Amino acid sequence: MQSSLFAIAWNDPEVQNILLAGGSRGGKSAGIVALIINRALAAPNTKHGIFRLTLTNCNKQLGPARGTFPEVLDMMFPGYRKELEKKPDFGTFKSDSIFRFHNGSEILFEGLDKTRIDNVLGGEYSTVWVNECNQIKDYEDVILQLASRMNGRGFLESNGKPVKDAQGNPVPLRPLTIFDCNPAFEDDWECQLFRDHKDPLSGQPLDYPEWYKLLKVPTEDNAANQAANYQLGLKARYKHSSKQMARFVLGEWSANNPMALFKREWFKWGDVKKSDLVKIVVAVDPSGNQGNKGDYTGIVVAGIDASGHVWVLEDASLKATPEVWAEKAVAMYDDWQADYIVAEKNFGGEMVRTVINGVRRNAPLKLVNATRAKIVRAEPVAIQYSNGNVTHLDGLKELEAQMMDYDENAKKSPDRMDALVWALTELLRLNGGASGETRLVRHGLPSF
Repeated sequence: MQSSLFAIAWNDPEVQNILLAGGSRGGKSAGIVALIINRALAAPNTKHGIFRLTLTNCNKQLGPARGTFPEVLDMMFPGYRKELEKKPDFGTFKSDSIFRFHNGSEILFEGLDKTRIDNVLGGEYSTVWVNECNQIKDYEDVILQLASRMNGRGFLESNGKPVKDAQGNPVPLRPLTIFDCNPAFEDDWECQLFRDHKDPLSGQPLDYPEWYKLLKVPTEDNAANQAANYQLGLKARYKHSSKQMARFVLGEWSANNPMALFKREWFKWGDVKKSDLVKIVVAVDPSGNQGNKGDYTGIVVAGIDASGHVWVLEDASLKATPEVWAEKAVAMYDDWQADYIVAEKNFGGEMVRTVINGVRRNAPLKLVNATRAKIVRAEPVAIQYSNGNVTHLDGLKELEAQMMDYDENAKKSPDRMDALVWALTELLRLNGGASGETRLVRHGLPSF
């Protein structure tokens, strides 16, 4: 994949936009970061951008202080980053949002949500990467505006000397915009633009289709950098969902599910501070099977602010033994400084209490009963989404994919979605969400 990406970026003069589309863990991010580093070092004093929907997840997942960027830079040039950090105004600076190379080139790390977009549009770039681009819903106000900032005017150098063409003119660094995603739906803007070569706004054929290049990235091509049996586990995980198999394994777009309980247009993304939330819960939907060969145990963290708006904060679902998922649930309780844990007791009953108390004896725990069908319990939650009363933090794509795939004919239990339903039912007191039992109450908590 990386050799194909580099060949297109450096050798195809027509291409201005590249989309890397593929399944999970295909190596897309590492290859793109390596290319951006390469371009920044090849053209001094140029500006580049690494963007994601929110700044929080950009800094967490991509860099500059942690994530993919420092990992790849350290692999390419061992010791370079450490030496650069010793110099003022080089390396990572300005509140961990900029990385400056020794040759004056910079990479800006930013979010593209409405609270951050103005910080991005103030610059002119030689390279831009939009990570997880299909989370950007606003093609016109975000993607098209970014295109207007691709006006970097750097020139290539080699060994400190300008690179010149056959006529003796300096060779410019051609501006390039890079996108990546796990493909979702065929009506997403990036599918229309790169696969179908249609304008996402008008639906008309592109005037210059040669400007847009789609590069498929098969998951199996990155097997050397994956855990043992990762691909086997991925296929087993999604075998009951053709849409999720297409997205996370095959890297293909699918038709939207018109029968899905949760509609894709209802989803909103943003950032929130823990201090702005008046209540946080960790919801657990235990697997009906014991051990690693069972289903996933859904673990979702959500909070509510003073206005009654709900924020879905993290999806920590995993396939594990009860002892391991209990440790994860308690870790989420600690990480988010949650008020308590709410868990379904239909599978395991006292086992749920036993394993969680085995990890943290005094962990505040509320057990709840599932007395109605999954879809009936989920419907009041879906209404909250349709009313715009729920916002997701960036980085919950597997949870969201499961929600947008779920309908009354679903064959597999939606573990992540079930945990989400318990969390929102509890926070908003839906479906009698106050019912349940607890034996451990922390000082200051509202009564259950």
